[in-house]
Amino acid sequence: MNDVDFRKMLNAHCLMQAGCYVSDIETAPDGGRYLWSNAIPEPGFNVGVETTDLAWVRATSARRGRLPALLVNQNRDGDGDALGAHPDLQAAFPTRWMLGDCRDVQAPVMPEGLTLATEAAAAPGEGYLSVCGGLYDDVGVNAIAEAVFLPVLRDARPVEGVETRHLTVSADGVPVACASVYRAGWLAGLYNVGSLATRRGHGLGALVTRAAMASARQAGAETVMLQCVAGGHVERLYAGLGFTVAASPTLMVFSHGDASAG
Repeated sequence: MNDVDFRKMLNAHCLMQAGCYVSDIETAPDGGRYLWSNAIPEPGFNVGVETTDLAWVRATSARRGRLPALLVNQNRDGDGDALGAHPDLQAAFPTRWMLGDCRDVQAPVMPEGLTLATEAAAAPGEGYLSVCGGLYDDVGVNAIAEAVFLPVLRDARPVEGVETRHLTVSADGVPVACASVYRAGWLAGLYNVGSLATRRGHGLGALVTRAAMASARQAGAETVMLQCVAGGHVERLYAGLGFTVAASPTLMVFSHGDASAG
């Protein structure tokens, strides 16, 4: 498997999602970046990366109408400990950036009653989107996904140098699981993996992940990267499928405070 560090993964993420989740990128004074989503307000989509300049991030996020947030990689960002003890820190979410070798992955055999459809397009179809709108037990959370996330996916546009594939698993014709593969050269990104809340616990997440890795291999990728919350069942799922942790940055969310104070 190719050697991929956090910066390579971050650069690939910015490229792969330039037509979807990443609307704009600003450069920080210390060389870092601020990734911004026009439609999605959550901190994970509006965040300073490879920078510890909190004052600049505060000012930049304020212009965008967003909460100040930093994705801090403790192995690289020397001020990570200080930021973790900052009095204006509101919440911290450990994450995992993981890599998987897809060179020998074979497409899984679909169990009886299940079918797999692959769309080679920037925007997925309505079957795929119906899964994205039913991932949670909470009807209110699904309504937020329908109102905020799904329009972004519907409006996704092609990006030069990126091949996109959206996979949908259906049970007796009803979409029940989905995943997306964004390939740039030998590296592919795995996004939007999930299954309907009503079908959770049937192995659909693992099934569609294996199908996505096989699709990435067929498209010419050798390595697949992904991001997930640290320490939960999702990380365990991916670890069980052969993914290993390449970086463990923490998403830190701050109050607005004084943009000049840092």
